[in-house]
Amino acid sequence: MTKQLSLMFSLLACALLPSVALSQPQTSGCGDAVTVQRGDTLSSIAERCDVTERSLMRLNPRIEGSRDLRVGMQLDVRGDVGEGLGRLGSLAGQAVGTLSDFARNLGSSAQDLLDRNPDLRQRMESVERQIQSSGTGSVKGSVSVTPTEIASGETLTMTAQGLPPNVPVVIGAGRRQAAYEIIERARTASDGTLRMNVRVPDWAADMRQVAVVVAAENSDWSIRSEPITVTGSKL
Repeated sequence: MTKQLSLMFSLLACALLPSVALSQPQTSGCGDAVTVQRGDTLSSIAERCDVTERSLMRLNPRIEGSRDLRVGMQLDVRGDVGEGLGRLGSLAGQAVGTLSDFARNLGSSAQDLLDRNPDLRQRMESVERQIQSSGTGSVKGSVSVTPTEIASGETLTMTAQGLPPNVPVVIGAGRRQAAYEIIERARTASDGTLRMNVRVPDWAADMRQVAVVVAAENSDWSIRSEPITVTGSKL
């Protein structure tokens, strides 16, 4: 009985809490939008603009983590505040009603519970679809770089495979879990590969470690290499 109760309340939280979070208005210390800067992460932008990371990702659906940030990108930081308390009151009433339904169905299985609550089933299926479509979509490529230790100003060789064929891409660099900055542009080969020499930017010397990024022009997807060590500036 306790296990069933825990499962039911977990399902309720998954179904209702995202809706409650979406209804809460949030103001910003950056106005309506902010420009991503070198070294930015979602947490640093959230702190700078006095908003939450959850809010940033909700307002910018393409951004699922700091690795998706691109220097110069504009992020929305303030959403529609017209939701009001009315919707919150409605959601609270919905939660109470759903809890009452759960109480009457404590003897049922999770499947029975979903069968008897089509709205809950629809929300759970929506969450499942979002999870399945998360990450870099259908692009499961890889990027390798040689050498793995290099001075800024020197040239490395980047090799990528598993990319969409014959499409324009950008080459970037940045900290492993932070915004990347575009340093080159290229086009993938007909077999979905890309090999090119890339100059390590001078500013990389201040970061000590950087990852090389291959991304779609429109930021729909991106893949990163393992970090390489930047030993200093080229003499």
